[in-house]
Amino acid sequence: MLLTFGACVSSSKSTTTPPEQQKALQKKTLKERVLHQAATQNRIIDSLIKAKDPRLKKDKNGAYIRPNRILSNGTPVYFSTNHGRSIRKAIKADALGNEGTTGLNLDGSGIHVGVWDAGHVFAAHEEFTGGPDFFGYQVPIEIADAETPDLWDGHPTAVASIIIAKGLFHRDDYDVTGVAPNLERLYSYDWDDDVLEILDQLQTNNNTDFILSNHSYGYPLIDRDGNILEDQYIGDYSEWSAVLDNIIYVYPKYLHIAAAGNDGNNSYPAQEVVGLDQLTGSTTAKNVLTVASFSMDDDGTRFRASGFSSAGPTNDFRIKPEISVLGSQVAAPYWFVSTPDEMDGYLVGSGTSFAAPGAAGGIALLQQLYQEQTNSYMTGATVKALICHTADDIDYWYAPGDIPGPDVKTGYGALNLEQAAALMQQDADTEPNALTEFTLSDGKVKRLFFIGNDEGALQATLAWFDPNADVDAAIALVNDLDLRIYEGTETFFPWKLPTAVQQVTAIKGDNDRDNLEKISIPNVSNGFYEIVISHKGRLVGGQQNASLVLSGPGTFFASKAELEKLNPEGVLVMYDDSVKIITVVMLLSDNLIQSVALYDLMGREVARQSKGNSSSTNTRIDTAHLATGVYVLGIKTATKSIFRSFLLN
Repeated sequence: MLLTFGACVSSSKSTTTPPEQQKALQKKTLKERVLHQAATQNRIIDSLIKAKDPRLKKDKNGAYIRPNRILSNGTPVYFSTNHGRSIRKAIKADALGNEGTTGLNLDGSGIHVGVWDAGHVFAAHEEFTGGPDFFGYQVPIEIADAETPDLWDGHPTAVASIIIAKGLFHRDDYDVTGVAPNLERLYSYDWDDDVLEILDQLQTNNNTDFILSNHSYGYPLIDRDGNILEDQYIGDYSEWSAVLDNIIYVYPKYLHIAAAGNDGNNSYPAQEVVGLDQLTGSTTAKNVLTVASFSMDDDGTRFRASGFSSAGPTNDFRIKPEISVLGSQVAAPYWFVSTPDEMDGYLVGSGTSFAAPGAAGGIALLQQLYQEQTNSYMTGATVKALICHTADDIDYWYAPGDIPGPDVKTGYGALNLEQAAALMQQDADTEPNALTEFTLSDGKVKRLFFIGNDEGALQATLAWFDPNADVDAAIALVNDLDLRIYEGTETFFPWKLPTAVQQVTAIKGDNDRDNLEKISIPNVSNGFYEIVISHKGRLVGGQQNASLVLSGPGTFFASKAELEKLNPEGVLVMYDDSVKIITVVMLLSDNLIQSVALYDLMGREVARQSKGNSSSTNTRIDTAHLATGVYVLGIKTATKSIFRSFLLN
């Protein structure tokens, strides 16, 4: 606030107060004003808390949080930071952090992450040290492949900052705070011998806390000299893809994160569809998480595909990349070769190099939460299933709503950490079947059941780390697991890409290419569904470890035994009063319905659904023509008749 003071001279005999006394008076008046205002504000705040005013916020323990201001109309208000474009905000990491809406206070504690890049992270940057006057926690940055850092580089410095920067630099339009600023340790490697060093970290060091690594580099379609990569190396299942798939299959807690690349606006002579088929190197590996970039408006709305972000599919028509993170117009700490001793350099840039570490930091938060819940880490396959399951669909390429569903540019959508964490908490607290890690043996089938009790979508996502295929395999998938959901005679299939021609959008069908399958059923109110995981052919190794993520407005059951315990007769009766329809479901498929009838209290039949010579596990009766009241429902199966009273309303 700027206070302006003036002096008025009214006669030649001035009694003007000396400047020093004026300044002292101004200070005294200002202090009295501020003290009075503060006292008034605190008195009002105290009265609001005493009255338990519903406009007041509460912390995670239920205690009232004192507002920062009371407006002139009596409304309590709270301060918030006004940072602009932020990866943390874009992927909902803020909600999981300190003072976040979830109360989880996740910051990456306990997690080890490796960053392989062009050179080494400039660990002396103030965004990592906090500056000369900072005495708090600093993430240890270990130069892991050299006794001394022989090559600082700005690129890995920016990449690491997306994960662990302290957020010293703030402007209205940018926020550089890292997604997981309290990691246990960050390893900095240059990109020479990257695969060997990954294996060394996993195997020789036996580092069980090393579960994530970020790789924001790869082969460009067109190099700096204008040379176009040979077509045989674009979209192929490369040697490095096969090696990485092998490592990840053997060490399933580890997840390798790769930036999709920045060739989205480039084309080449052999390209079948302009804008597609641009992935190279290890981005085509099955078990790797390939990360695309999305763009957004400055106010954080209207997510859309970044034009520069490289698109799939792979040559065998897999949905790659799988997930998207903000990578457009991101501010980050940087090390400049022209000013090598400068410790507070920054830049603003765009690229999937920024998106990938956003995913790495976000996954570190989810693994921290899982560690707190279970004292263990999720497998990387569970992580992939979880984040693809809870992602926000990006249906905006060139116009709003033009590309619905998963696609070869943005994968399954924008990473949403808040939704992923909410599902994890649901699994821990109320729905133990929401996240399941299991082993499918050769020739076996896994079944789960779902009973819907409200409007909403049923979703199931299956993922597994597949054995490596031969280099340049026409179809890279080795163990082909299948996810299906059944409701009576109707079968629901997962998303897949058509294999006849390259196209942007996915369709529904038998997915025999991806080691991640997702099914979405829009509305499952009052429905009974069977979720089945099976496999084709023989499983290499005799079994396959897999992960299943489930969500929906109802209850999941892990077996028929659970259903029988809930309902010994094996009969489920549901009523949807919005359409006046009764649904009868036989929970056990060996006891099929032959007919269902409805009787009034005089014993007169008022409605019937007969299956004739056929039979089914479920049927429906329309009751729209009947008055409200009590009726008797008669269910006939091949072995028995069941009668229940039923209230129509």
